[in-house]
Amino acid sequence: MRLLLFCITFVVLLLLPGSLLGQVHAQNFRNGSFVGQQVSPTASPSATPSPTPKKDITKPETNDDHMFDNRRADHLNITNAIAYGVQYAVKSGVPANTIMLILLLPFLATLVVFFRYIIGLQSLGLLVPIALSITFLSTGILAGLILLATIFLASFIARIILKRIRIMQLPKLALSMWLVAVAIVTVLTLCAAGGILTVKEISIFPILLLVLLSDRVVAIFLERSLKEVSSIATVTLLLGILGFFLLSWTALRDFVILYPEIVLLCVPINIIMGRYFGLRMTEYVRFKPIRDYERH
Repeated sequence: MRLLLFCITFVVLLLLPGSLLGQVHAQNFRNGSFVGQQVSPTASPSATPSPTPKKDITKPETNDDHMFDNRRADHLNITNAIAYGVQYAVKSGVPANTIMLILLLPFLATLVVFFRYIIGLQSLGLLVPIALSITFLSTGILAGLILLATIFLASFIARIILKRIRIMQLPKLALSMWLVAVAIVTVLTLCAAGGILTVKEISIFPILLLVLLSDRVVAIFLERSLKEVSSIATVTLLLGILGFFLLSWTALRDFVILYPEIVLLCVPINIIMGRYFGLRMTEYVRFKPIRDYERH
């Protein structure tokens, strides 16, 4: 029950500011004070700049021939083997954005490992934070959080309801998916009507990814205490947001596509972290009274 109240509060806090903002925009539009409508009849067309469309780097696009001007790898040798392979793939038609994101995935995985084994903060495995980062990159932070809260809440309610029904597991999953789909359509409709989100820009693929992850996530939530759930969910969400900013860093993406050899650094870093058996950073704080007692 406490987890259900927590999810409902989370959804309300996400939807309320955007709904109020949409109402203010609608009122300003009716009063003639909407931005972009206060244009005098004598104003030139250039006085109303058109909004720049948001670039979604998760979608493939036409490759730019000048993106490799700072480092050309036209001839294969021992020092540019990886760069030559990447540039050959781009010239062959593989989207550069796709290669950038694939090359950045090991860094996201290394970030999750660092939080787990060095800092000592547990997340929902390795896949969920990475999937959240890509989802936020595709939908945006606000849309991703709203969809995530909606899917978690709908899955949680479905499990509570279906727990009382004696049917096979797969039909239960299908009914849970039905309730999640209805909840997503309802929330997207409310967000579009209230001006909270630009629903037309949201692709179906990040929504499907969140739906596929929701069953596993909620199952873990129901197996653990509220304190553990809150900690794991917070760390997972934090890693997803950090991964979003990492993938959105233009300078890093350009550097990775020009110098893809940087990905090889993930190999020794993970080996070193995998052989670390000391205390985590959080454990130093947790066991500080014991360490102080032993000193005295």
